[in-house]
Amino acid sequence: MSHKISRREWTTVIAVILLAFTLRLHDLAGTPPGLHIDELANVQMTETVTQGRFVIFFPENIGNEALYFYFAAPFMSLLGKSIVALRMPPVFMSLVGMCVIWALTRRLFGPVAALVAMIGFAATFWTLLTGRILVRTVLELPLAALAAYCFWRARTASGRRIWVFFALSGLFAGLSIETYIASRALPVIFVVFGAYTLLFQRSNWRFWFKGLVIALAVMALVALPLVLYLTQYTDGGKLSFFNINQPLRELGQGNPQPLIENVINVLGMFVFTGDALPYYGIPHRPFLEPMGAALLIGGLLIAAWHWRKPEYMFLLLWFFLTLVPTMLSFPAPNSIRAIGAQVVVFIFIGLAVAALVKRWPNKFVYAGLLVVFVFNVAWTSRDYFVVWPSLAETRFWQLAGMRGVADHLQRDPDTSAVAVCAPDQLIYEADRWWEPAWKLMRFLLNRPELALRYYNCVDTLVLPEGTTRYAFPDAAEAVTLQQFPIYTQFLASASAEWTELPDRLGVIVKVDLAALLDQQLQEGASSIVKLEGSNERATLPLDLAGKVDFLGYMLSQTGKEAELITYWRARDQLPPQLSQFTHVLNEKGEIVTQQDRLMLTSQSLRRGDVFVQIHRLTLPADLVPGSYPLAIGLYTQPDNQRLPIVVNQQPQGERIFLESLAVP
Repeated sequence: MSHKISRREWTTVIAVILLAFTLRLHDLAGTPPGLHIDELANVQMTETVTQGRFVIFFPENIGNEALYFYFAAPFMSLLGKSIVALRMPPVFMSLVGMCVIWALTRRLFGPVAALVAMIGFAATFWTLLTGRILVRTVLELPLAALAAYCFWRARTASGRRIWVFFALSGLFAGLSIETYIASRALPVIFVVFGAYTLLFQRSNWRFWFKGLVIALAVMALVALPLVLYLTQYTDGGKLSFFNINQPLRELGQGNPQPLIENVINVLGMFVFTGDALPYYGIPHRPFLEPMGAALLIGGLLIAAWHWRKPEYMFLLLWFFLTLVPTMLSFPAPNSIRAIGAQVVVFIFIGLAVAALVKRWPNKFVYAGLLVVFVFNVAWTSRDYFVVWPSLAETRFWQLAGMRGVADHLQRDPDTSAVAVCAPDQLIYEADRWWEPAWKLMRFLLNRPELALRYYNCVDTLVLPEGTTRYAFPDAAEAVTLQQFPIYTQFLASASAEWTELPDRLGVIVKVDLAALLDQQLQEGASSIVKLEGSNERATLPLDLAGKVDFLGYMLSQTGKEAELITYWRARDQLPPQLSQFTHVLNEKGEIVTQQDRLMLTSQSLRRGDVFVQIHRLTLPADLVPGSYPLAIGLYTQPDNQRLPIVVNQQPQGERIFLESLAVP
């Protein structure tokens, strides 16, 4: 087979590269419409590399192989931390992977199959998605493709170059293992292929055996540091928490049903139903369009028919074995865990098209293929750039509302304070799945002079001094704001400036709430407050560790239900993960019911900011009639250390006693 490339072929290749580059670069800042938590975690780990961190394995999240972060770090250092800059490494990796797949296919099966494989890769939803999202798995594609290319390049090399190419194949395969757990299928592919050559390629067995020994030895050497580390690092609890290993756990308990279902779902993901996760595409959308799926099946049949030819068997082994990781995990199918299969999926499509044009070399076939190509580009573009970003599930998981707020603040020259309403999962910093909003905003917003506060709006309020912009991501209209006390108790009755974000991504309300706040503080300061061990009424405000002033409270009770609203003011920079406890005590001082909660990012508050916490308490039904003291205080969650109350520079306990609750 001639490997000389004509000018026409080069022109086509360059045109396809430009098409792929355009699709991957178009609206890179806006689609996906934000940053998913997995992307944020990857960005943060990349940032630590730019700061000098060097490790073999990142234990954060559920554990991460390190190579991607070292590759992405120079991009971050050179291009900055904008969304476009952060997404450039996946774009680059996708394009390199596509070109290597073209070179591999051309060497094995000729220019027609190679161009078709390249075109299919350039304009398919699945490959477009993985070429634009910030997950470390994208590096697996070019490295695995290079491993396959060098392996087959060795077959046509001569002299010592044969063994150099086998060694390079092992090098790239070993590096691929350093990117993602699914790459551990690669040594299995090589071993099984070796068994195949022993059984069915006896005439060339010695050649393949020597090459495989070299490739596997280099692969093992490259992967050895990671393997040694992982023998010491075990955290199966993380896998169980995210339910990733459910099929294997069920199989170990004698239930093969989840694994069987996974195998069926994964084998059908190209034709019937795809990934269910909305942050990896339109839920359940097949990985290929109907004609592409039909051509894939045709290519698989062609390869199966020629299974005695080693290049065809190699493709079949690669295809099925790279799907095993997603078969063994949950949920399945999974766009990311199956990324290794991208190396050969489009080669099968190329085989089918090459067979078609060889069998029917006429203009009608070429015209039909052109129509299929144009349709695929249009369908992919519509689904990726229009349908997927507009889905409510996509906007939720990609935190599109937070991105909308960041975009507005980036454009708005106003420098007044900002209070961002965020759900609990973006406030609570000990969550094993979510990342807090303040970490997200570091990469979405480049306005270091802005002071952003974060709170949950539902039972925690933050009221900065002076004019403040209250941002409500994903709350596009006033009726949605009715669920938030910050709106019903303050904003609804205030004269405010409203700004609706585009695409219904939220609203920003600019207002000075000082007058309304003063009214509530006056009422709250009139309530009875005592210190621990004293029957005298304490004077407000009360100083807690020089960090916070307690300003007062409001207490209401209906039967066994009570609502406590407490008011506090930051005196200084607050410690991270500050929380409030509210204890209802019996006559022995024992807790009969309690609530521990302060849903704000405490370190984001500034001196003078007022914050309000609403605690709702339900008294046990079996409480005997009587009076039950109510005690509150603040503590830091990581170490459970309470902030001491200071009066005249002397500590006065750690609890503030309020009006007692009555049980008739």
